[in-house]
Amino acid sequence: MGQENNYSTWVEIDLSAIEDNVRYVRELSGVQVMATVKANAYGHGVLPVARAALQGGATWCGVARIEEALELQDAGLDCPILVLGYIPAGRLPDAIKQEISMTVWGHEQVKMVSELREKGGIPARLHLKVDTGMGRLGCPPETAVPLAEYISELPGILLEGIFTHFARADELDSSTSDHQEEIFRTIIFELQERGLKPPLVHAANSAASLTRPSAYFDLLRLGIAMYGLHPSPERPAPASFRPALTWKSLLSQVKVLPAGSGVSYGHEYI
Repeated sequence: MGQENNYSTWVEIDLSAIEDNVRYVRELSGVQVMATVKANAYGHGVLPVARAALQGGATWCGVARIEEALELQDAGLDCPILVLGYIPAGRLPDAIKQEISMTVWGHEQVKMVSELREKGGIPARLHLKVDTGMGRLGCPPETAVPLAEYISELPGILLEGIFTHFARADELDSSTSDHQEEIFRTIIFELQERGLKPPLVHAANSAASLTRPSAYFDLLRLGIAMYGLHPSPERPAPASFRPALTWKSLLSQVKVLPAGSGVSYGHEYI
Protein backbone atom coordinates (compact mmCIF):
# COMPACT_ATOMS: atom_id res chain seq x y z
CA MET A 1 0.00 0.00 0.00
CA GLY A 2 1.42 3.40 -0.94
CA GLN A 3 1.71 6.29 1.49
CA GLU A 4 -0.90 8.17 -0.54
CA ASN A 5 -3.52 5.86 0.97
CA ASN A 6 -2.85 7.32 4.42
CA TYR A 7 -1.28 10.74 4.01
CA SER A 8 -1.39 13.67 1.62
CA THR A 9 2.23 14.59 2.37
CA TRP A 10 5.03 12.46 3.80
CA VAL A 11 8.78 11.94 4.04
CA GLU A 12 10.64 8.86 2.85
CA ILE A 13 14.11 8.03 4.20
CA ASP A 14 16.48 5.88 2.16
CA LEU A 15 18.62 4.22 4.81
CA SER A 16 20.84 2.62 2.17
CA ALA A 17 21.94 6.15 1.21
CA ILE A 18 23.06 6.80 4.81
CA GLU A 19 24.91 3.50 4.82
CA ASP A 20 26.62 4.14 1.47
CA ASN A 21 27.60 7.73 2.33
CA VAL A 22 29.22 6.60 5.58
CA ARG A 23 31.00 3.74 3.83
CA TYR A 24 32.44 6.16 1.24
CA VAL A 25 33.99 8.39 3.93
CA ARG A 26 35.21 5.43 5.96
CA GLU A 27 37.02 4.00 2.94
CA LEU A 28 38.27 7.41 1.80
CA SER A 29 39.78 8.33 5.16
CA GLY A 30 40.85 4.98 6.59
CA VAL A 31 40.02 6.21 10.10
CA GLN A 32 37.06 5.80 12.43
CA VAL A 33 33.82 7.66 11.68
CA MET A 34 31.50 9.22 14.24
CA ALA A 35 27.95 9.48 12.90
CA THR A 36 26.48 12.78 14.09
CA VAL A 37 22.84 12.00 14.86
CA LYS A 38 21.86 15.00 16.99
CA ALA A 39 18.41 16.61 16.62
CA ASN A 40 16.73 13.33 15.70
CA ALA A 41 19.45 12.69 13.12
CA TYR A 42 18.83 16.05 11.45
CA GLY A 43 15.14 15.14 11.30
CA HIS A 44 15.75 11.81 9.55
CA GLY A 45 14.91 9.56 12.52
CA VAL A 46 17.66 8.89 15.04
CA LEU A 47 17.37 5.15 15.66
CA PRO A 48 17.14 3.86 12.08
CA VAL A 49 19.79 6.35 10.94
CA ALA A 50 22.20 5.41 13.73
CA ARG A 51 21.81 1.73 12.91
CA ALA A 52 22.34 2.37 9.18
CA ALA A 53 25.45 4.45 9.90
CA LEU A 54 26.93 1.66 12.01
CA GLN A 55 26.10 -0.80 9.26
CA GLY A 56 28.02 1.45 6.87
CA GLY A 57 31.14 1.37 9.04
CA ALA A 58 30.69 4.11 11.65
CA THR A 59 32.00 3.11 15.07
CA TRP A 60 30.77 6.07 17.14
CA CYS A 61 27.65 8.18 17.44
CA GLY A 62 27.72 11.86 18.35
CA VAL A 63 24.77 13.68 19.92
CA ALA A 64 24.13 17.14 21.35
CA ARG A 65 22.35 16.24 24.61
CA ILE A 66 22.48 13.53 27.27
CA GLU A 67 18.83 12.66 26.61
CA GLU A 68 19.71 11.71 23.04
CA ALA A 69 22.52 9.45 24.22
CA LEU A 70 20.27 7.68 26.71
CA GLU A 71 17.61 7.19 24.03
CA LEU A 72 20.12 5.41 21.83
CA GLN A 73 21.30 3.21 24.67
CA ASP A 74 17.75 2.37 25.75
CA ALA A 75 17.07 1.21 22.19
CA GLY A 76 19.99 -1.22 22.45
CA LEU A 77 22.51 0.65 20.31
CA ASP A 78 25.88 -0.91 21.05
CA CYS A 79 28.53 1.67 20.27
CA PRO A 80 30.41 4.45 22.07
CA ILE A 81 28.43 7.71 22.24
CA LEU A 82 29.86 11.21 22.71
CA VAL A 83 27.72 14.07 23.99
CA LEU A 84 29.13 17.03 22.05
CA GLY A 85 27.27 19.65 24.09
CA TYR A 86 26.82 20.65 27.72
CA ILE A 87 25.59 18.12 30.27
CA PRO A 88 23.77 19.67 33.27
CA ALA A 89 25.24 18.78 36.65
CA GLY A 90 22.17 16.78 37.59
CA ARG A 91 22.63 14.46 34.60
CA LEU A 92 26.36 13.81 35.04
CA PRO A 93 25.76 10.71 37.22
CA ASP A 94 23.69 9.21 34.38
CA ALA A 95 26.48 9.83 31.88
CA ILE A 96 29.09 8.32 34.18
CA LYS A 97 26.98 5.27 35.07
CA GLN A 98 26.05 4.59 31.44
CA GLU A 99 29.65 5.06 30.23
CA ILE A 100 28.64 7.90 27.92
CA SER A 101 31.59 10.01 26.80
CA MET A 102 31.38 13.65 27.86
CA THR A 103 32.74 16.87 26.36
CA VAL A 104 34.60 19.08 28.85
CA TRP A 105 36.39 22.43 28.59
CA GLY A 106 36.90 23.70 32.15
CA HIS A 107 38.42 22.80 35.51
CA GLU A 108 35.12 23.04 37.40
CA GLN A 109 33.43 20.56 35.07
CA VAL A 110 36.27 18.08 35.41
CA LYS A 111 36.42 18.42 39.18
CA MET A 112 32.65 17.86 39.45
CA VAL A 113 32.83 14.71 37.33
CA SER A 114 35.67 13.34 39.44
CA GLU A 115 33.77 13.99 42.67
CA LEU A 116 30.56 12.42 41.37
CA ARG A 117 32.14 9.22 40.19
CA GLU A 118 31.65 6.36 42.62
CA LYS A 119 34.84 5.13 44.25
CA GLY A 120 36.00 1.91 42.67
CA GLY A 121 33.50 2.29 39.84
CA ILE A 122 34.04 2.64 36.14
CA PRO A 123 36.07 5.67 35.03
CA ALA A 124 34.28 8.69 33.58
CA ARG A 125 35.14 9.16 29.91
CA LEU A 126 36.10 12.69 28.87
CA HIS A 127 36.83 14.40 25.56
CA LEU A 128 38.55 17.76 25.94
CA LYS A 129 37.27 20.33 23.45
CA VAL A 130 39.64 23.09 22.37
CA ASP A 131 38.30 26.28 20.81
CA THR A 132 40.82 27.00 18.07
CA GLY A 133 38.63 29.56 16.32
CA MET A 134 34.99 28.47 16.23
CA GLY A 135 34.09 30.69 19.17
CA ARG A 136 31.63 28.24 20.70
CA LEU A 137 32.20 25.60 23.40
CA GLY A 138 35.81 24.77 24.17
CA CYS A 139 38.77 25.85 26.28
CA PRO A 140 41.21 28.48 25.02
CA PRO A 141 44.24 26.87 23.34
CA GLU A 142 46.61 28.13 26.04
CA THR A 143 44.72 26.25 28.76
CA ALA A 144 44.39 22.93 26.92
CA VAL A 145 47.66 21.35 28.08
CA PRO A 146 47.30 22.46 31.73
CA LEU A 147 43.73 21.16 31.72
CA ALA A 148 44.87 17.81 30.31
CA GLU A 149 47.48 17.63 33.07
CA TYR A 150 44.81 18.39 35.68
CA ILE A 151 42.61 15.62 34.28
CA SER A 152 45.51 13.15 34.44
CA GLU A 153 45.99 13.89 38.16
CA LEU A 154 42.39 13.29 39.22
CA PRO A 155 41.13 9.83 40.19
CA GLY A 156 38.43 8.00 38.34
CA ILE A 157 38.46 9.89 35.06
CA LEU A 158 39.86 8.95 31.68
CA LEU A 159 40.92 11.48 29.05
CA GLU A 160 39.61 9.45 26.15
CA GLY A 161 39.84 12.11 23.46
CA ILE A 162 40.64 15.67 22.48
CA PHE A 163 39.00 17.59 19.66
CA THR A 164 38.32 20.90 17.97
CA HIS A 165 35.81 22.11 15.38
CA PHE A 166 36.46 23.98 12.13
CA ALA A 167 34.54 27.20 11.60
CA ARG A 168 35.06 27.63 7.85
CA ALA A 169 36.07 24.26 6.39
CA ASP A 170 33.18 24.55 3.94
CA GLU A 171 34.81 27.53 2.18
CA LEU A 172 37.35 27.50 -0.67
CA ASP A 173 39.64 29.83 1.27
CA SER A 174 41.42 27.46 3.64
CA SER A 175 43.45 30.04 5.59
CA THR A 176 41.20 29.97 8.68
CA SER A 177 41.14 26.17 8.75
CA ASP A 178 44.91 26.07 8.23
CA HIS A 179 45.36 28.34 11.24
CA GLN A 180 42.99 26.29 13.40
CA GLU A 181 44.72 23.05 12.47
CA GLU A 182 48.14 24.53 13.21
CA ILE A 183 47.02 25.57 16.70
CA PHE A 184 45.49 22.15 17.33
CA ARG A 185 48.56 20.27 16.09
CA THR A 186 50.80 22.31 18.40
CA ILE A 187 48.65 21.25 21.36
CA ILE A 188 48.67 17.59 20.29
CA PHE A 189 52.45 17.66 19.90
CA GLU A 190 52.92 19.12 23.38
CA LEU A 191 50.58 16.55 24.90
CA GLN A 192 52.50 13.78 23.16
CA GLU A 193 55.79 15.14 24.48
CA ARG A 194 54.39 15.01 28.03
CA GLY A 195 52.88 11.57 27.63
CA LEU A 196 49.34 12.97 27.88
CA LYS A 197 48.04 12.49 24.34
CA PRO A 198 44.68 10.67 24.54
CA PRO A 199 43.79 7.70 22.30
CA LEU A 200 41.34 9.67 20.14
CA VAL A 201 42.20 12.93 18.40
CA HIS A 202 39.49 14.36 16.14
CA ALA A 203 38.81 17.58 14.27
CA ALA A 204 37.21 17.01 10.86
CA ASN A 205 33.54 17.76 10.28
CA SER A 206 31.77 16.85 7.01
CA ALA A 207 33.51 19.49 4.89
CA ALA A 208 36.95 18.67 6.28
CA SER A 209 36.27 14.94 5.98
CA LEU A 210 35.84 15.37 2.22
CA THR A 211 38.55 17.93 1.51
CA ARG A 212 41.17 17.99 4.28
CA PRO A 213 43.09 14.71 4.74
CA SER A 214 45.58 16.41 7.06
CA ALA A 215 42.79 16.74 9.63
CA TYR A 216 41.73 13.09 9.66
CA PHE A 217 43.68 12.20 12.85
CA ASP A 218 41.99 9.19 14.55
CA LEU A 219 38.31 9.93 13.99
CA LEU A 220 35.99 11.96 11.74
CA ARG A 221 32.68 13.51 12.83
CA LEU A 222 30.37 13.08 9.85
CA GLY A 223 27.26 15.25 9.95
CA ILE A 224 25.44 16.89 7.07
CA ALA A 225 27.26 14.93 4.35
CA MET A 226 26.13 11.64 5.89
CA TYR A 227 22.60 12.61 4.92
CA GLY A 228 23.67 13.26 1.32
CA LEU A 229 23.52 17.06 1.65
CA HIS A 230 26.24 19.46 0.54
CA PRO A 231 28.35 21.08 3.29
CA SER A 232 28.16 24.23 1.14
CA PRO A 233 27.94 25.25 -2.53
CA GLU A 234 31.73 25.71 -2.46
CA ARG A 235 32.30 22.30 -0.90
CA PRO A 236 29.72 19.96 -2.44
CA ALA A 237 29.40 16.32 -1.47
CA PRO A 238 30.84 13.82 -3.97
CA ALA A 239 28.67 13.00 -6.95
CA SER A 240 28.15 9.46 -5.67
CA PHE A 241 26.47 10.72 -2.47
CA ARG A 242 22.70 10.33 -2.38
CA PRO A 243 20.29 12.43 -0.30
CA ALA A 244 18.54 10.16 2.17
CA LEU A 245 15.36 12.23 2.51
CA THR A 246 12.63 12.68 -0.08
CA TRP A 247 9.56 14.80 0.69
CA LYS A 248 6.50 13.75 -1.28
CA SER A 249 3.03 15.21 -1.56
CA LEU A 250 -0.12 14.52 -3.49
CA LEU A 251 -1.62 17.21 -5.70
CA SER A 252 -5.00 17.73 -4.02
CA GLN A 253 -6.84 19.77 -6.64
CA VAL A 254 -6.36 21.56 -9.96
CA LYS A 255 -8.77 24.31 -10.92
CA VAL A 256 -9.00 27.10 -13.47
CA LEU A 257 -10.18 30.51 -12.23
CA PRO A 258 -11.32 33.43 -14.38
CA ALA A 259 -8.73 36.11 -15.08
CA GLY A 260 -8.74 38.75 -12.34
CA SER A 261 -9.78 36.35 -9.58
CA GLY A 262 -8.15 36.76 -6.19
CA VAL A 263 -6.46 33.81 -4.50
CA SER A 264 -6.35 33.09 -0.73
CA TYR A 265 -6.37 35.53 2.23
CA GLY A 266 -6.37 39.19 1.27
CA HIS A 267 -6.34 38.24 -2.40
CA GLU A 268 -2.62 38.96 -2.43
CA TYR A 269 -2.30 37.03 -5.66
CA ILE A 270 -4.51 37.93 -8.63
